[in-house]
Amino acid sequence: MFAVQRIYAYQPAGQTAVFIDRLYPRGITKEKFATVEWLKDITPSTALREWYHKNPTDNFGKFDTRYHEELQGAPQQQAIAHLLNLEKQYGTVLLLTAVKDPQHSHVSALAEFLGVTFEYL
Repeated sequence: MFAVQRIYAYQPAGQTAVFIDRLYPRGITKEKFATVEWLKDITPSTALREWYHKNPTDNFGKFDTRYHEELQGAPQQQAIAHLLNLEKQYGTVLLLTAVKDPQHSHVSALAEFLGVTFEYL
């Protein structure tokens, strides 16, 4: 099972936590971040993020498609395999993000790609 939470609400408590954004989150201490695994290869490329942010309302459907294409790459597939192995090993994996609306971002597109439902905390 995967649960999604904004990193700003995250309190380290021994759970398996994975940060799934490309950029380091502002205001998060290194001590707090040290308890989190960072999977940069599972995030959208810089070019795709910049394109999406120019017009998120109109680009979201196309973003999903383009992001899913990126997730077919070898480094992305390796990151996905690692993420799925963490779920098998620990049961629940907390996916952390800094985005304000995870349900309308790469987070929901990732859930769709994996064919799973994320629980949004």
